[in-house]
Amino acid sequence: MRMGIMGAGLGGRMFVFAAGAVLAVLATAVLFSVLWGDRTAERRVAEETRVAQRLWESLMEEEAVVMQRAAADPLLVAAMDRNNGQAAAARLPLLGFSSAALVNSVGQPLISVPAPTDMRLIDERRVAQVLAQNDAYTGLVVVGGAVQHMVATPFGEARPADRVVLALRTVQPSLTVLARVLGGSAYLVDGNGALYDRAGALPWEDIQPSLGGGGGDHARVHRSGRSFEVRTLRLADPAGGNTLALVVARESTLEDMATSLFDTSAILVLMTVLAASLFGLEWFFRRSLAPIHASLSALSALADGNTNVAVLGAERNDEAGRLARTVEVFRNRSRALQDAEARRGRHWLRQQSFIRKQMLRMAETLPDQGRVELLGDLDRIESVTGRGDGAGGDGAGGLAVAFEVMAERVRSQHAALDGMVVQLQTSLDTKTELVELQKQFEIARRMQEAILPAGLPARPDLAAAGLLLPAAEFDGSFYDFFLADDDTLVVLLGQVSGGGLAGGFMTVTARTAVRALASAGLGPGACLTGANRLLAADNAAGLRIGLAMGVVTLRNRRFVFAGAGVPAPFLARRLGDVVDLPVAENPPLGLDAGLTVAETAFDLPVPSTLVLCGSGLLDGTNRFDVPFGRTHMGEVLSGLDDLSADSTVAAVQAALFEHAGGRTVPMARDRTCLAVRVRA
Repeated sequence: MRMGIMGAGLGGRMFVFAAGAVLAVLATAVLFSVLWGDRTAERRVAEETRVAQRLWESLMEEEAVVMQRAAADPLLVAAMDRNNGQAAAARLPLLGFSSAALVNSVGQPLISVPAPTDMRLIDERRVAQVLAQNDAYTGLVVVGGAVQHMVATPFGEARPADRVVLALRTVQPSLTVLARVLGGSAYLVDGNGALYDRAGALPWEDIQPSLGGGGGDHARVHRSGRSFEVRTLRLADPAGGNTLALVVARESTLEDMATSLFDTSAILVLMTVLAASLFGLEWFFRRSLAPIHASLSALSALADGNTNVAVLGAERNDEAGRLARTVEVFRNRSRALQDAEARRGRHWLRQQSFIRKQMLRMAETLPDQGRVELLGDLDRIESVTGRGDGAGGDGAGGLAVAFEVMAERVRSQHAALDGMVVQLQTSLDTKTELVELQKQFEIARRMQEAILPAGLPARPDLAAAGLLLPAAEFDGSFYDFFLADDDTLVVLLGQVSGGGLAGGFMTVTARTAVRALASAGLGPGACLTGANRLLAADNAAGLRIGLAMGVVTLRNRRFVFAGAGVPAPFLARRLGDVVDLPVAENPPLGLDAGLTVAETAFDLPVPSTLVLCGSGLLDGTNRFDVPFGRTHMGEVLSGLDDLSADSTVAAVQAALFEHAGGRTVPMARDRTCLAVRVRA
C-alpha cells in the first residue's frame, strides 16, 4: 500500500493526503456528532427519569396528605372509638379507604374493618415511633397480592395518644394520573417482574419480556412495528419490607422515525459533500501541477544526458515558472559541465605519469607485505586500464583509484599502531586500579569480619544469632548484639551503600557511635538520631547508611525498635504464625543532620522470635533478576519446625543459597539477618 502511494507521483500523493485530511475532518465531525448525540440522549433519558421520579413522589405526597385528612374524619374516629365496625365500614368507601384498623401501642389490633382484615402491617416499633413523634407515617405496602397506600396516625383527640389508626387506599388513582401526565402506561411490579397494578392501554405482557424480569433502568421495546421507551424506578417499601419497581412506558414510534429520517439525510449530505470535495481536489491538483510535470520531464531528460531538451513555461510568474527557469539554468550548466569534463580528461592524461611516480614513492613507507600487495593492485589496474602512457583517460582513473588504495593502507597501518599503543596504556592503568581496589576490598572485608559479635553467654531465657553472606565486592553491612545489663539486650543491623574503603570506615563509625550512645542508656530513636548527626558531619562521599536498633527488655517482655532505611522486622509468635511488625519508617542516615528518628514499642509474646533483615537480603536478586522478597522470607519463617535463633538463621541461609542457585554464586549485595529468641 505504501509503495503504491509513493509510486503514484507527486500529484497523486498530494491528492491522497489531502483526501485523507478531508476524511479525517469528516470522521472527526461524525464522531463528535455521534458522541454529542449519545450524550444528549443520555441527558434526555436522565431528565425524563427525574421528571417521572419527581411526579411520582409528588403524587405520593398529595396522596399522603389526603389520606391523613381522611383518617382524621370525625365520623370514622367516633365509629372506631365505639368499636362500631358497621358504621366504620359504611364510612370507609366515602373516604376512599379500602380497609382500616385500630391498634394499641404494641401493634395488637383492637378493631379491623372489614373484619377479619389482617392489618398487622407495621411492627410495634413503628407504632411506638408514630405515638412518640405524634406524627403520621405513610408508605406503600403489599396486602393480599396488591400494592396499597398505607397511613398510620395517632388516634383520638387526647395527647399523648395510646392507639394508632391504620388505613389503606389503592394506588390505582395515582398510577392513572402518572400515566395520563406522561402520555403512556404505568405499572407497579415486584423485584421479580410480577405485576401488582397497572394504568394505561399497553399490556404488561408486551413490556415484560424486554425487561428480563424487572428490566434495567432504561430500555427500548419494539412491538408490532411500534417503539416504546421504558423506564424503571426502584421503590423501597419500609413498612412491608418488599422491593417495588415503578415501570413507565411511553410510545416513541414517531420520534424514532424522525430521528432515523434525520440520520439518513445527514449521511446523504455528508456523502455528497465528501464526493464534491474529492472531485474538487482532483481537478485543482491536476490543473495546478500540469506545468510542474512539464519541468519534471525536462529534468528527467537532462538526467539522461540530453542537454538539447526544450524547457516550457519559463515565462510564467508563479512557482511553476520559477521551477522552469531553474531547469533552464540547470540545462545550461550541464552543457558547461560536459565541456569542463572533457578538459579534465585531457588534463588527467598529462598528470598520469606524475601520479604513478608519487604512488611508488609513498609505497616505500609500507611494510614489505603491504608494499607487495599495493604493487600487485597497481599491476592489475594498469593491465585493465593501460600502462599510463597517455593513450586514454582510463589509465588516469585507474591510477587515481590505486592511489586511494595505497593511502588507505598507510592510514590503516598508522591507526593500527596508534591503537596498540592506546590499548597497552589502558591495560597498564586498569591493572594498577584493580590492584588498588583489591587492597581496599581486603582491608574493608577484614574490618567487616572484625566487628561481628562473638555470641551471647548461654541463657535459658534468651538467645541470639546472626548471618552475614558477603557480596562479590565489599558492600558495608554488619550486625551486632550485646547485653547492656543482665536484663537488656541491644541488637544492631546496618548496611552502608557505596562499598570500598570509605564504606568500611563508615560501617565502623556507625557501629561505634550507636554502641556508645546505647551504653549511655539512650533509647533506639535517640541513639540513631545522635549517630546521624555524627555521620552526616563526616559523610563527604554522600553514602546512605541504613541502620536498625532494637532493645529487648526481659523483665517486662518489651521490644523497642527504631529503623532508618531498613526493612521492618518479622515476629514469629509460634510455628506457622509470622507477622510484620508495624514500625515507624525513617529515611537513611548520613544525609540530613537534622533528622529525628522515630521509634516504636511492642509487647513481646513468650516465647517468640524476632528476625531483622537487611535490604540486601530482601531486595537482592539472583541471576534471573528475581528478588528474594519479603513474601518469600515470610514463607521461609512460617515453614520452620524450630524457632530457635540458630535454626532460624540456618533456614534463612539455606533459602538464600537455593534462591541464588548455589553457595558459590557471587551476589551484588551483602545479605544480613539477625534472629533473637525470647523464652519464658
